[in-house]
Amino acid sequence: MSIRHLGWLGLLLGALHLVATAASAGAAELRPQPNLDTRLLVGDVAHTDNGVTTAWAGLDVRLGTGWHTYWRSAGDAGAPPEFDWAGSANVADVTVEWPAPRRFSEQDIDTFGYDEHVLFPLRVRLQDGATPGHLRLKAILFVCSVICTQQETQLDADIPAVSSGPTDQSVIDEWRQIVPRETAPGLSITALRIDRQPKPQLRLEARATPPLRAPDIFVDGNDAVSGGRAEVSHSPGGDITVTVPLHGLDQAVAREPLRVTLVDGDRSIEAALPVRGDAVAAEPGQAKPRATTASIWNILGVALLGGLILNFMPCVFPVLSLKLVSLVDYDPAHTLAPRPAFLATAAGVIASFVTLAIILSALKAAGAEVGWGLQFQQPAFLIAMIVVLTVFGANLLGLFEINLPWWIARRLGNAAGQRSVAGHAFNGFVMTLLATPCSAPFVGTAVAFALSQAAPQILLVFAALGLGMAAPYLGLAAAPRLAALFPRPGRWMLTLRAVAALAMIATASWLLTVLADISGVATAAVLAASLLAPALILTMLRFPLRRTAAGAGFTIATALVLASATVIKHPDGPGRWGEIAWQPLVPTDITARVRAGHTVFVDIGASWCVTCKVNEKLVIDSAAVRSRLASGVVPVRADWTSRDDMIAAYLQSFGRYGLPFNVVFGPGAPAGIVLPELLTPQIVLDAIDTASTIPQPENDKT
Repeated sequence: MSIRHLGWLGLLLGALHLVATAASAGAAELRPQPNLDTRLLVGDVAHTDNGVTTAWAGLDVRLGTGWHTYWRSAGDAGAPPEFDWAGSANVADVTVEWPAPRRFSEQDIDTFGYDEHVLFPLRVRLQDGATPGHLRLKAILFVCSVICTQQETQLDADIPAVSSGPTDQSVIDEWRQIVPRETAPGLSITALRIDRQPKPQLRLEARATPPLRAPDIFVDGNDAVSGGRAEVSHSPGGDITVTVPLHGLDQAVAREPLRVTLVDGDRSIEAALPVRGDAVAAEPGQAKPRATTASIWNILGVALLGGLILNFMPCVFPVLSLKLVSLVDYDPAHTLAPRPAFLATAAGVIASFVTLAIILSALKAAGAEVGWGLQFQQPAFLIAMIVVLTVFGANLLGLFEINLPWWIARRLGNAAGQRSVAGHAFNGFVMTLLATPCSAPFVGTAVAFALSQAAPQILLVFAALGLGMAAPYLGLAAAPRLAALFPRPGRWMLTLRAVAALAMIATASWLLTVLADISGVATAAVLAASLLAPALILTMLRFPLRRTAAGAGFTIATALVLASATVIKHPDGPGRWGEIAWQPLVPTDITARVRAGHTVFVDIGASWCVTCKVNEKLVIDSAAVRSRLASGVVPVRADWTSRDDMIAAYLQSFGRYGLPFNVVFGPGAPAGIVLPELLTPQIVLDAIDTASTIPQPENDKT
């Protein structure tokens, strides 16, 4: 290569170096900088009569345009400032006051803090008021714009023993005016409570003069609990009602109350709220954990209605057949009179609910998970119910009408035959036990409230549930002539009793499948054989000739149903649910999918939940819902047949303690839309459409 060529190459490389240097310098100039400027201001010194000397100071923070730093609770991202007073002299302690924050929203991420300029007032208590003090602060501030950065600063300031000359107290006082207090001129919190149904949320009622313009709510104080975006409704006269979704309420530490801050422009007010129970603040700044008289009466009314509806749920139908047989088979010579019979049934129902309340209260006090229908997760309970229901069915066809040596079966048969007060009460008791898998409308609300309270409230609400379920029998006891409307006994009663017997056996077979899921097919098969063998022997040897056909038919039907219940097994176990591509329940995955813009349909059921099965067959497996779940919706299912603490905690995060449970998440409903216990295809489709709707940005709305 010639010298001239080398010269041209040197010029080219030099030019490239200059271009690269200029580009690097330009990039450095384009990269945003926070331009952090911090000062430690000193205000007045005050001496009190008890010898305490307090000085006011202020950390003044100024940032560049477009930058912000954080409040004591940063929200979904970021971190609060960190203050270290090590190295200070003659300083007993420093209290930081936090001016009211504002909300910064980016997509579904909300953070709380201050943009561009904030001053944190500092109350400094001196150890010795007769001598000066020295304040040394090492502060770590987290500041964000298009990028986030951590800034560290160290500041010093002298605090005189006596104020002399001008101070920065006026500037500090300006910022102290926007620190939320328990009272505020023209602004008051009239009510404050936590509602756990239909999902956990904070409810605040406030009054303001002049009316509030753009109020916002900030929730902090308990590390486990966070609040969502507030929904505000205005009333004439300046009153507002604000609801805020609460997350993590069931994991909250009881000794850490929530701090609730209401902010509207330069006005703000703050109140404390315990996380256990429903709390109402009748006066500003005095939130107390008490359920008001109105709220407990409302819950009792809900419990009465829910108990009444339980009579019409699928779980109770088999036992209702027993009551129908007793009504039409009334014999004054051998059967209890209608009024005492109905009163006994009602007493059995109410007593069983009270018993459940006592058991659940004891379990809760012991720290165990409590819920509605959880006894169906226990094999011993299932075995006992299968035996009782099978004996009920056998008695309806007269297997135990003769004096058999099998005295246990005879006594159960007499109870099933409704021939005594104890028999009717036992019928009511069994009816309640079979009703507990069903979380009927209003039952979930009442149970959720009760199980979040102490033992007296649990007992009161469950007694109201029992009274509601017993209401039809109390009504018939008050007007026993209504029983005369039923047709008189005749040969058709044999058919009715056979239908009732099959209902009993069908219920026993259903419980047998639940037992197979929990304890295995072998356990269920052994139990089925143990019940079939004596039934077959007694049918063939003990029945009169005229009833042999009926008894044999009963036994054959029982054998077929019980045997099929034990041998039929889902090919893939409990996790196989038809053709829908169900995903397992992982709460963190649901959150990630929703943030990615997906719609998620969650279904939690159990093999012992009859209402779940009805919803599945009639609604979820319908053509319309199945097609919708296959088009852009992520279906998630969990099986609560056996004990699962994760599922229990997930249900309780929505304030629910029973099944069925369905919720839909999506861009339009990131907190979820909880569906009612009884579904229809339209309810499911409407919820999916609402959750799938992407919310329109505020600046795009017309």
